[in-house]
This record gives sequence, C-alpha cells and structure tokens, in this order.
Amino acid sequence: MILVDVHSHLDHGRFKDDLDNVIEDAKKNNVGAIITSGVNTSTNRLALELSEKYDIVKASFGLYPVDALAKEMEQGESEGFTRDVERLDVDKEIEWIIKNKDKCVGIGECGLDYHWVKDKNEEQKKIFWKIIEMAEKINKPLIVHSRKAELDAVDMLESSNAKKVVMHCFMGKKSLIRRAADNGWSFSIPPVITRLQHFQMMADIVNLSQLLTETDAPYLSPYPGERNEPAFVMEIIKKIAEIKGMDNEEVANNIWMNYTRLF
Repeated sequence: MILVDVHSHLDHGRFKDDLDNVIEDAKKNNVGAIITSGVNTSTNRLALELSEKYDIVKASFGLYPVDALAKEMEQGESEGFTRDVERLDVDKEIEWIIKNKDKCVGIGECGLDYHWVKDKNEEQKKIFWKIIEMAEKINKPLIVHSRKAELDAVDMLESSNAKKVVMHCFMGKKSLIRRAADNGWSFSIPPVITRLQHFQMMADIVNLSQLLTETDAPYLSPYPGERNEPAFVMEIIKKIAEIKGMDNEEVANNIWMNYTRLF
C-alpha cells in the first residue's frame, strides 16, 4: 500500500533539527507523497525548497487568512495566535504563485478564519475571492481552512467555479458536511480521528471516494502531547477502515487513488 499526507507544515520549527529523519520515517511507513503547505511569503518559498530537496514532498502555496489580512489588522488583533503573523502583500504573492504555478500541486492553506480574527469577515472574504479566482485561473486544487467560518466558506465556494476543493480539518456540522460532499468536494481527515468523534462521524457519512488523509504536522497528533508526523498517516487509515468495515489496504489504496485523481 502507498499512503499520502495531503496537508502538513514541514517548514515548522519543530522539524528544523531532524527533518531528514522525519522524511525517512515517513518512507519506512509507506508514505509515498507529502504535501507541505505554505501560509505566507516565507513559508511558500520554504515549501518550494523542501519539494526540490525531498523526492516525496510536494508544495502547496498558500495565504493563510490571518497572514493575508495582517496588513489591515491593528496591533494585537491576532493576540493569542500560535505563531508570529507575517504581513504579506496579497496581490504580489498571488502574482508569484501564478508565475510559479508549475512548481506546486495545490493552493493552500487558504480560506477564512473567524476564530483568530474578529469583525473582519468581509475583508477576509474579499481576499479569499481573489485566491479562489487565482486557483481557477491556474487550475489548481484549493486546500481550504474554515475555522469558525464553515458556512461562509461553503457559500463562497458554491458561488465560484471551483471544482477541485479539499476541506482541510473541516469542523462544520453534519448537514454542512453533507452539503459540501454533495458538491463533490473532498475532506482531508487528520490523525486525531482516533480520539475525536467529529472526524469519526465524517469518515462514516462521506463516501470513501471523497476522503483524503492529512496530518497537519506538527499539529493534531494522534498521541496527546507528541509532535505529529507524516509517518502517523497509518493511524488514520486504520480508523477509517474500522469505521467503514473495510481492510486497511483497501482504504489506503482508495485514498491514494483519490489523491492522484485530484492533484
């Protein structure tokens, strides 16, 4: 079987001392492809560098909602955010992504975030529209973040011409999951499915042909307190197989086919 991690952050500081080992461990655990996602100017360049260095790593270029809006935010508006926010020029970054479109497999992480940024919903939507239109123009899948903004994200995507959509770590309610699934979009499920009923429910109601595996490494580990890694994808496969009443290899092979069809 071949496994895939469609969303990770290998540029994260928690990997700076042992990334070679992390990649080797992933290979030993049958991971055949890892998409590392940028979130701003600097991490998009790092994602590109990593994709050129490691044979199983692919780059996704993103504009994370908090970074994309940073130039318009007052000091302290993102207080409590888990990393330093980079103030990027959205239009210039979109130009760079278009110029380098052949060096990435997708656009993301991008979307909406009403958890870390308050009262700037319309500003976020304007930026997300630009990103959606850009992804349509260069025909790349969107990897969508929608924390506390699931309904607006689905509404916007439905109003667009976007066909290739991955709802990353989607926390919308069951009816919204069904609605997104009816649009033919995919859902990437993280390793915390082993301990979060929400993702178990998602794996149950969504057709296997629309499921993908992600780690969001170093976040969302299946082991509380431990750093997450692409090598842990197998934990997702085992849980989906249990829920679907299938064997691990059948689930893994189907998800790999989903990945190759979308990306």
